[in-house]
Amino acid sequence: MLRFNSNRLPYQKRYQLLQHVKNEVKQYRLQSPHRAVLTHLVRETPPLRMRRIWDIEAKVGNRPSFRLSSDCGIIPIFDRIGGKLLILGGTGAGKTTTLMGLAKVLVRRALNDEGEPIPLLLNLATWTDSEQSIESWIVEQLKIKYDVPTELAKDWIEHLQVLPLLDGLDEVLKPQQNGCILKLNEFLSSNICPLHIVVCSNVEAYHNCEAVLRLNGAILLRPLTKKQIRTYLMNARSRELWNNIENDESLLKLAKKPLFLSLMTLAYEEILISSWKRLQTLEEQRQYLFNAYIRTQIAPHREQPTSRKNWEEKNLEKVRHGLEWLAKRLEEENKSEFSIQEISPSWLQDYEQEKKYSIGVKFVSGLIWWGIVALIALGVIFESIWVVLFGLIVGLIWAFLYKRLAINNWIEQSILRGFLSYKGYLPWQTKQFLNTATKRLLLQKVGRRYRFIHRLLQQHFSQM
Repeated sequence: MLRFNSNRLPYQKRYQLLQHVKNEVKQYRLQSPHRAVLTHLVRETPPLRMRRIWDIEAKVGNRPSFRLSSDCGIIPIFDRIGGKLLILGGTGAGKTTTLMGLAKVLVRRALNDEGEPIPLLLNLATWTDSEQSIESWIVEQLKIKYDVPTELAKDWIEHLQVLPLLDGLDEVLKPQQNGCILKLNEFLSSNICPLHIVVCSNVEAYHNCEAVLRLNGAILLRPLTKKQIRTYLMNARSRELWNNIENDESLLKLAKKPLFLSLMTLAYEEILISSWKRLQTLEEQRQYLFNAYIRTQIAPHREQPTSRKNWEEKNLEKVRHGLEWLAKRLEEENKSEFSIQEISPSWLQDYEQEKKYSIGVKFVSGLIWWGIVALIALGVIFESIWVVLFGLIVGLIWAFLYKRLAINNWIEQSILRGFLSYKGYLPWQTKQFLNTATKRLLLQKVGRRYRFIHRLLQQHFSQM
């Protein structure tokens, strides 16, 4: 594989970024439904077998395609084609999981060898400006997601020191997907094209585009076979589920997607098989499965006495409502990731709500300043130099803290949270709410950022 000279690379920042990506991969794998199946049903402690359970069809250049069984990794393919790879698959087929598995190996390589580029996990859904180059978009995302200074990010790209792992080509707005491929091709043909790059997309969405990515090879994630489904469910101690779906073609079709198979296994107690089978379309069966999974994950823990219920147990309905509202806002902005700081006034429902919020911020900020002015005025009225001095010192300290510690941002966030809580959109304890949803495998948390466990679940919540 090609290598580069890393003498210019600031070692400390490189190491910090690699640790961040390593933790991102680890957290994704720890918070996946498949991991939950292994932990709670198969009862592996720790669950070691995180290998994919599906087959892969690989194509390199103009050569005939060939199949990789589930016990073969994709790293040999990645190395063989020079590290420029397209990952295709159906909805819920395991594209992101495959990308994370690849990222795990590439991060390990980069930590062991400074000559290896830095893997970056980025989602193309955040590419929203059809005129923006992929280079400038990567620089922007490095700043937003990884807090890498702009000049350093540009330097890394110019010296081919990054390895973009780009998920979600199919999550780009449909009218812009073909344009995104063209921009990627421009990047690939430029003199700053990275030595290695991986792009993930839904196979149907990719084939609907006129443009074709100029990469060296592609892999297609195949649906699970009936035998693989049976083996998975037997290992997960879900024989009853297998017995109920083995002769039902529509449910088997749903189970051929690894995501849905894991959700079926976890949510089986909330599924009424007779009702599920009566549904006419695959979409209806999928929505039923999501509802069953949500009921399973938001259900109270039966073993906990009522008198000892904590915030989590007492506010499960608020958690569900909060996730519905959150999903609607994310879908409106075509986002799949967010942080608490990104919950902004633009997420309010209408102009009237934004106006009330703005008045609230001005009132609280003004109240503090007027309080300091009133204190100084009292000192002048009662001719007390000590009160005047005290008021001036308080004013100076407040002005310093207001600017230095960005207290205005804290005031704005607090008022916004209070407003959203008052309207019933989000619980006041926002962080506790998000961590509860993460603990119950509805969200995933990486660093300070959150996302739904799958974009399909986000879309489902947004329609509830």
